[in-house]
Amino acid sequence: MHTNATVNPDPSGTSATLTLDGKTMQVSMVMPPDGAKFSTSGAERFNTDVTPPAPDQDNPGVTVLIISLPAGTYNLQVLFNPQWSGMSSNDFVTPKTVALDNWSLTSHD
Repeated sequence: MHTNATVNPDPSGTSATLTLDGKTMQVSMVMPPDGAKFSTSGAERFNTDVTPPAPDQDNPGVTVLIISLPAGTYNLQVLFNPQWSGMSSNDFVTPKTVALDNWSLTSHD
C-alpha cells in the first residue's frame, strides 16, 4: 500500500501504526500466518523490475507498506482501524471472519 503517512511497524511485524497530520490509523493482520510481517520501503521500482520507456517520477514522502509472506497459499485479512479521538481501544471491534464465498451485503451481521 502506498501512503503519505509515517509508517511504524510494531516489533512483531504483524501490525503497523500510520500517522499523518496528527491522525493515526492502526493496520493489523487478523490471524496472520507464520512468517507474515509488515515492512516498509520507498516508493520506487526494484532493480529487478522492468524499466518503462520513460523514467518514473520521484515519489518524495511516499512510503510503501509491504506484507512479506513465505511461499504458499494463504487467507490473509488486514484490518484498517482509524484511531478516532474520544474513543478508547475497547471501542474498536474486529469484524467477524466471513469466507469469500459467503460475502453478501449483510455478511457482516
